[in-house]
Formats: sequence, structure tokens, C-alpha cells
Amino acid sequence: MMTHLTLIVPFSVPPGAAIDADGGGNDAMLEALLRQLELPALGKLLTRASPGPRERHDDPFQRSLPHERWLAGRAGLDTVRVPSAPFMRLADIGAASAGAANDGQAWACLQPVHIHAARDHLVLMDPAQLHVRAEESAALHAAVSDLLRESGILLETPHPARWYIPEAVFGPLVAASPLRATGRNIDVWMQSGVRARDWRRIQNEIQMTWYDHPVNQAREAAGELSINSVWLHGGGILQQVPRLADTVLTGDAFLHGLALAGGTVCQPAPARFKAIEGIEGSAMVLLEDAIEAHIAEDWGLWIERMHALDAEWFSPALAALEGGQLQAVTLMLAGDNHYAEFTVRRADLRKFWRGLGQRGDWRALLSDLAYAA
Repeated sequence: MMTHLTLIVPFSVPPGAAIDADGGGNDAMLEALLRQLELPALGKLLTRASPGPRERHDDPFQRSLPHERWLAGRAGLDTVRVPSAPFMRLADIGAASAGAANDGQAWACLQPVHIHAARDHLVLMDPAQLHVRAEESAALHAAVSDLLRESGILLETPHPARWYIPEAVFGPLVAASPLRATGRNIDVWMQSGVRARDWRRIQNEIQMTWYDHPVNQAREAAGELSINSVWLHGGGILQQVPRLADTVLTGDAFLHGLALAGGTVCQPAPARFKAIEGIEGSAMVLLEDAIEAHIAEDWGLWIERMHALDAEWFSPALAALEGGQLQAVTLMLAGDNHYAEFTVRRADLRKFWRGLGQRGDWRALLSDLAYAA
């Protein structure tokens, strides 16, 4: 029997009101999105749950995403400068090579990306949209291998979409995870630090080398985004971490690496709760369904994805809790700037009074989390 299910749901909270030039907020869009959400199962889980750790700050320029900071906190890692790269590298190398990954060296992720030129600024696109093929990765790597060798840079390419270099090459940099900077003017999110200028010189030379590369000519002819730059992020050292759950289900490289480092069984995340009903012990699942729509600000699609999550995950999890097949559910909900954790146990479902009055307004809970500062 599954004892405890943790559902990590990034970008499941609508955006908070934007602050206008006079310092005021316009929350019309937030209210409109909340009115259109119909999430009966999530609503019942939230209103019966006991609140857990919650992030409150007024910094809109945090370099990591809320769920990355939550995971780092759970693993006992630095939550300010989240060291995701060494754990991503462990996931990409694989469990069989875990000893080689734990070499005591600090690593950073050098990720092939597409940077779009808008009218008056540059915008980083979601790297997941690139679908980098192994042969493309190999050809682009070969094109810059002399440049990297001349600069004394050792590059590992265990995954087509994620490359790694020793962090010492450019020293510790203040760097944003690509998904955090996606869709935004990259001027605010560019890497900074003592050797940031050295990094930008290499980045510029790679961009020039790839500008008219046959890989990109072929991609553009096929209507695909070119791979025209690299993004450096996640520097740190692989550390010992606690076991996050008996089973972790995810397609995210950072969480996958945390699971491997903690000695946890890791499997791909399925499309629905029904696929994990037979799991024994505790389970942790990262649900990425709402990410793409939220980042693209496609709110119609985002509402559809949230409704699907309620039908495929929250509703059957609630039914399992009610039926005794599950003992507890923890929900980690996050927007683009904050997270909050809620845990509901089977006995909590009988506390009907929690669903009354202001405490029972789950839309108000999501609205409060959207601001959270």
C-alpha cells in the first residue's frame, strides 16, 4: 500500500497582479483565472490540509524556480544558489556511473539554447522546445571543440541537451536556471560574477560559430528553432542527500539526480495516478503539465491543464485517501515566484469544519499564494 504521496506541481498557481508605474496592482487577470478554475478535488484537499513550509519574499528576481528551491531545501542543499548541475550530471551519466560522478569536483551545466531577438531585447526560449537530437549535439560540439580546448575547457556531453564543464573554469557565477529566465529579457538574468566577462566571451564565440552551422540551417529549413547559444547554470558539488521517498517519478534531471544520490528508485512520471496505484511505501511525483502553458502565458491552455490534473491526479488521490488505500498526500504548489506545502491525512477529511467559512475558500488560498510576499 502507498503510505504517503507527495505531488510537486510547478506553475500551478496563477500569476500575481503586476505592479503598475504608480506602485499599485491590477489583479483583474488573477481574479478572472481563479473564477474559471474548477478544481473540486484539489479544493477539498487544500481546505482539509494542514499548511506546511511556505515561501514568502518580495524578490521578483530569484535566480531559481520555487520548486527547485523546495527540492533543494528537502535535500539539505543551498536554496539561494541551488547546485542543480552535479545532480543533473549524475542523472545523465546514470546510476551505474555514480562513483565517477561523485568525484569531489564542482560542475556547471552548459546547456544548448535558443535566444530570440525581439525588437529591442533578447529573449531566452524554453530549452524543452528544442528537442536536441544526438547527432545535432555531436556536430555542434565538434564545431566548438577547438575553441574549448584552446580555452582549457573540459566538456562532457552525456546528454544531447545538457553538457557539463568544471565550475572552476569560470568560477562561481550568479546564474539563473534556463526555465526561470525563459520568455524574459535576458539582460536581467545574465550570469554575473568575478569572471562573468570571460564566460560571455566564450558564449559569444560559440554563438558566432553556430550562427550559420549546417545543423541550424537544417533546423530552420524544417521550421524548428535554431540552437544558437549556450546557457551556464546550476554550479555546485555533488553532496550526500537524504532519501526523498521510497519511489520518485519524474522526467526532471535535477530531481532524478537527487533520487539517485539518495539511493531512491526513480521512474518516469506517468500521465495519471492510476499508473502508480500499486506502489508500496512513499512516492514523490513531479507533475510538469502546467509549466509550458504558464510560461507561454497561454491561460486557456493552462486552465485546461489544471483541470486535467484535477481529473487525473488530485481526484483519484483524494478517492484513495478516502478509501484507505493511501494514508497521506502532500501537495507542493508553486507559481513563478513562491511555493507552499500542504499535507492532508485521511483523518483530516473528517474535519468538515475546515471547509467552512474563509478557511474553506481554496481560490483564496491560491490567490494568497500568488502574492505571498
